[in-house]
Amino acid sequence: MYYSNGNYEAFARPKKPEGIDSKNAYIIGTGLAALSAACYLVRDAQMPGDHIHVFEKDPVPGGACDGANIPGVGYVMRGGREMDNHFEVMWDLFRSIPSIETDGVSVLDEYYWLNKEDPNYSLCRSTKARGVDGGTNGKFALSDKASMEIMKLFFTPNEELYGKKISDFFDDEVFDTNFWMYWRTMFAFENWHSALEMKLYIRRYIHHIGGLPDFSALRFTRYNQYESMILPMIKYLEGFGVQFHYNVKVENVDFAIGGGMGPVRQRTGTGQDTILRKQAEYGAYPRNPFSSPTKKMATRIDLTEADGTTRSIDLGENDLVFITNGGCVENSSMGSQTEPAAWAPEIKPGGGWDMWRRIAAQDPSFGHPDVFCSDPEHSKWMSATVTTLDDEIPPYIQKICKRDPFSGRQALSKISCASTTVLTTMLMSSFFFLVTTICYIHKSSIPHSNRFQQAKSGFFVTFFSNTV
Repeated sequence: MYYSNGNYEAFARPKKPEGIDSKNAYIIGTGLAALSAACYLVRDAQMPGDHIHVFEKDPVPGGACDGANIPGVGYVMRGGREMDNHFEVMWDLFRSIPSIETDGVSVLDEYYWLNKEDPNYSLCRSTKARGVDGGTNGKFALSDKASMEIMKLFFTPNEELYGKKISDFFDDEVFDTNFWMYWRTMFAFENWHSALEMKLYIRRYIHHIGGLPDFSALRFTRYNQYESMILPMIKYLEGFGVQFHYNVKVENVDFAIGGGMGPVRQRTGTGQDTILRKQAEYGAYPRNPFSSPTKKMATRIDLTEADGTTRSIDLGENDLVFITNGGCVENSSMGSQTEPAAWAPEIKPGGGWDMWRRIAAQDPSFGHPDVFCSDPEHSKWMSATVTTLDDEIPPYIQKICKRDPFSGRQALSKISCASTTVLTTMLMSSFFFLVTTICYIHKSSIPHSNRFQQAKSGFFVTFFSNTV
């Protein structure tokens, strides 16, 4: 997809690549990225579906975009994505994915119609003292000094941010502002998180700034993202004969390193990639000081089947491998109504982090996974899905969000608040918990699901459990 000449190039279909019928693809994971790769192989590369193999270690697809009614536990979804108008690749894809509810329309059509008729915005961005409006009044409360601290981070070269924390650039002049409360509860940042990641988020979501006080920049799905996004993609791919292998753990991908130079793109395109290439040519900044142009070819996939047996898949020149490494719900555990989720930071074979470690050990070009997974105490997060079965809690939701939860429209959107009630426990100033809640309910469904019809309402809660 190109935009160099308006939409002249954007909507033209690509020619079928030469030799595609003799190639095979192996995709590790079934999250949004992995399923998108499979969809593009089918739609744009026109690869035969039965040549595409997708491996998933869990019994269901979706990765972090999950959602299920678990008997004895309740309705659970661990996470989700925050989406906006500028997810160009995703919207390009979903215009081709048919709806699984309405004949003749795409997932993008459903998405657009919903958000056009029921645009997202919050009437209560934050609360304190058991549901009292936080009084932020849409203001950022940034002083000139705080603004300069943010700008300094934004203009600092990436290479100077390696290993630095946000707190190395910001002090209480920023941390005590409404802006920081808005930002961290929308993007899940802690004061000690990566300064480079913070800068990249600012650059990627700078168009969100005006919508931070009320979340008006966000777009939401009709149901949870598993049902609204993952299931339509699965059905689309299954219709082309794509092969899904569940309960299969990929332990390692073995590479042959050397034997000449790797492939070189003749045209790098425009935008950031061109800037980085020019910088490398002039010696300003190396594109990746750990990478090398040496040829690297995947030669074998080692995996463990559901019954515990191990096997390997030998790979050749006509095989393509797509790897989704790490993951925000990797090593996750699940609690219940009476027991908290177990703390399980150990990295085990068959998971995304361990696989990435094994791949990275073969060549420095494959990255440094321990930067992301070696300190779980400072990178952990918690979420909960609350489902009400009677009429006790919804009136409190309505009081806080200033909307009727059963109006058929989005109710809470997102709130970051201070409360000691079970309803929404956020930024509890006495206990130092920072929490974000999302709730949306539509006429034809219960809050987050089309398959859990006995529920009255529901909402998703993300906890940041360290001191603020």
